[in-house]
Amino acid sequence: MRWIIRLLGVVVTLAVLGLAALLMVPAERIAGLAAAQLGQSLGRAVTISGAVQPIFWPHLGVRAEGVGVANPDWVSEGPMLSATALSVRLPWAAILDGTPQIDEITLITPQITLVRAADGRASWEVATGTAPGAGTQSTTAAIAIAMAEITDGSLRYIDAQSGQRVALTGIDARLALPRDGTLSLAGRATAQGVPMSFSLELAALPDLMAGRLSAGALGLEWAGGTARFDGQLGLTPVFNGQLALDASDLAPLAGLAGVAMPDLPQGFGRQRVALSGQVALSDEGSAHLRDGRLQLDQTTFALALDLTQGAERPMIRGTVTGDALTLPGGGDNSAPTGQGWSRAPIDVSGLFATDAEIALQLGAVALGDIALGPVDLNATLTRGRLVFDIARIAAYGGAVSGQFVVNGRGGLSVGGDLSARDIALLPMLRDFAGFERLEGTGAGRLRFLGVGNDMASIMDGLSGEGELRLGAGLVRGIDLAAMIRNRDPGAQGTGARTVYDSVSARFVIADGVLANEDLTLAAGWGGATGAGRVDLGGQSLDCRMIPAISPTADIGAIRVPVLIRGPWSGPSIRLDLEYLAQQELAAERARLEAEAQARIDAEVDRLEAEARARQ
Repeated sequence: MRWIIRLLGVVVTLAVLGLAALLMVPAERIAGLAAAQLGQSLGRAVTISGAVQPIFWPHLGVRAEGVGVANPDWVSEGPMLSATALSVRLPWAAILDGTPQIDEITLITPQITLVRAADGRASWEVATGTAPGAGTQSTTAAIAIAMAEITDGSLRYIDAQSGQRVALTGIDARLALPRDGTLSLAGRATAQGVPMSFSLELAALPDLMAGRLSAGALGLEWAGGTARFDGQLGLTPVFNGQLALDASDLAPLAGLAGVAMPDLPQGFGRQRVALSGQVALSDEGSAHLRDGRLQLDQTTFALALDLTQGAERPMIRGTVTGDALTLPGGGDNSAPTGQGWSRAPIDVSGLFATDAEIALQLGAVALGDIALGPVDLNATLTRGRLVFDIARIAAYGGAVSGQFVVNGRGGLSVGGDLSARDIALLPMLRDFAGFERLEGTGAGRLRFLGVGNDMASIMDGLSGEGELRLGAGLVRGIDLAAMIRNRDPGAQGTGARTVYDSVSARFVIADGVLANEDLTLAAGWGGATGAGRVDLGGQSLDCRMIPAISPTADIGAIRVPVLIRGPWSGPSIRLDLEYLAQQELAAERARLEAEAQARIDAEVDRLEAEARARQ
C-alpha cells in the first residue's frame, strides 16, 4: 500500500512539472527524468520504454507507454509491475489553485508480481526515507483521486516461506480517493478459473497510512458464494470485526490462499459452508474467533477459537459445541463382511499442520448406520500425535470413556485405554462386526496398540489386553442345553437360542490374535467354560466351549464340548465328538490304570502280610 501511495504522489508532481517542460524538452528526455524521479521515490528501477504524450485540453494529462517497475535484485520472477500504458489526467482548476487533484489514472494491462522471500523480505516494501519530499504520508493523504482504473491486469503472489502461490487474471478495478480521506475500491478478477468480484471501503485512509486502524469493509462474491468483513482494518495487517461467509464452492477462496481444495466428505461442507462471528488478528499474528457459528451442510457448530503462531506450527485452542454431527460411513478403511480389512493407505499428514487443544461437546454423532449419543471429550494434537481424552460418549444404551490416540510420528499407530458399561451387544456387534447372534448388555475394558499405514496392517499386528463382563442375555442360533443333553448337532438355526445369566472373560492380544483361557458362562441350565482364539486380522474364530448340564433325577451331569470355528460373520458350530471321545478314552484309561494300580497295591499288601506271618 505504501509504495502505491508514493507512486501516486510522484505521478502528481511529474504530471504538473513534466507537462510544462514538454513545451521545451524532448519527450524522450522527459521520460528519462520521470523514470529517474519515480525510481528514486520507490527505491526501484523504473523504465518508460515507449512514448510519453502530453495532453493539454480539456484536461491536463500525460500518457506513458511501456511502464515498468523492477523488483529487488533478489527476486528472479520478473518485474514488480509492467504495464502497456499508464495515463494520468488532472483538472486545470486543481492545478491553478494548487490543490493536488487527479481526475483519472488508468493502468492498462498491468502485470504485477509480488514476492516474499524465505527470510521474510517482501518485494513491495519501500525503505523509509527514500525520495525526500516525494510521496510522504502527509502529502499523499491530501491527494484526491476521482478515479483510478486498472484494465485487464494480472497478479502473481509468491510466498517462499509458506509455499503459497496466488494467481489472479482478468483484473478490472476502479478506485476513488476523495479529499475527505475515504477510499472505495471495486472490481472483478478470475481465480482458479472462477470470475469473482471484490470491494473495499475505508473510512479514513490517512489513519491507515499513519499506522492506525480505520473503519472499513471488505467484500468478495463469486458464483459459489459470498464473503464479507465489517470492522476495523490496519496495514500490519491487523483487523477486528464481523465476518460472514456463505459458500457452496470454496475452491476460489482456496485458490486465493494458494492451496488445493480438498475433496470434502459428505456432511462436511460438500454442499454448503457458512461461517460467521467476531474475528480479530493482532499485531503479533494471533487470530481469534468469538461467538462463531459454523455450518457444514446440515450440521451447525458454535466456536470459540484462538490461533497463535508457534516455533514450528500454529496452535489452535478453544471449544467446539454442536447438536449433532453426521460423519460419512462405509469408507475405504471399513471392514465389509467377508472382504477383510482395507489396505488403502491412511494419510495422516494433516496431523502435522497445526497443534491444537480443543474441548468438543456434541449432542449426537452418526457414522453411517452407527449412532452415538452425547459426546464430551478433549482433543490434544502435538507434533502429529492426536490424543482424545474421553469423558463420556453415550453409545448403544451405555457409555464409553478413556483415552484414544492416533500417532503419525514415524508412521501411523493407534492405541487406547477404553472402558465401556451397559452396552447393548446386539446392535453394537451388528454395526462393527456384522455379528447378530448375541443379545444382552455388557461392560469391559480394552487396552490396545496397533501399528501400520492401513487398517489391515494395524489389525494384523494389534496387541493389548482386556476383560469382558456380560449381564443376562442370550445367544441366537444355538441351543447349547439341547445340543449337549441330546448330543444333537442340529439344535441350532432359526428359533434356537441359549439363555445365560452372566459371562466373564479375560484376554490378551498379540500379533492381531485375541486369546482367552477363562471364559465362564453361568446359566440356569448349568453353564459352560471355554477358551479359544479370535483372529482379528483374519476376522475368524476358533473356540471350544464345554457346557455342563446340571444333573437331574434321571441323568447325571453332562459335559460335551462344542467347537465354534470359521469367519466371525458366519462361524460353524458343532459338537466336538472327537475331543469328547478322547476325554472319555482318557477317563477310561485313567479308570483302568487306577483299578490295576489298586490290584497291584492289594497284592503287594497281601504278600507283605504273608511274609510277616512266616517270621
